[in-house]
Amino acid sequence: MYYLIYVLLFIIAILVVFILKQNKKYDNDILDRNKQISLAIGQCNYYMEECKNLREIIEVNKSLLDDLIPEPKIELEKEPIYAGKKALIGDYYKYSYNNTKMVLESLGFDVTVALSGKEVVKRVKDGEKYDIIFTNNIYRNGTGQECLEELKQIEGFNIPVVIHTLTENRRDYFVNKIRI
Repeated sequence: MYYLIYVLLFIIAILVVFILKQNKKYDNDILDRNKQISLAIGQCNYYMEECKNLREIIEVNKSLLDDLIPEPKIELEKEPIYAGKKALIGDYYKYSYNNTKMVLESLGFDVTVALSGKEVVKRVKDGEKYDIIFTNNIYRNGTGQECLEELKQIEGFNIPVVIHTLTENRRDYFVNKIRI
């Protein structure tokens, strides 16, 4: 029986030694991690101080440059180039006609939007006056080419027409074959 107690005490002693070694290993790991964290914090502090110094240098040099190089004076035209001109956009696709409208309005055009080729033709037939017409190549019911053909049949029609298209072969067709 004493023999069994000695064996148990011996096993407990080995376990205690093992646990102590493991604790020491964990303590060393924790110390190593703390050292690494301290080094990283030190590096961050160093870089933050360098950034602060660079900001100060930039501010000093910026004020020197501002004194040496005067700010350019850009004079914008007082009135857009096409102020007072009217444009008609024929397009069913909201994103497309909004982009075209935005560009034309920035040039000074007063812009009207028609959602179909038929509406473009109706507006012209009803006597609405435009300086230029932009029409889509494709509508839900019809094409830009059909719209142009109907416009050309209106007596006295002489408004420039631009047909928007995405495909190169259709562009060439409009430029080379279809003319007012």
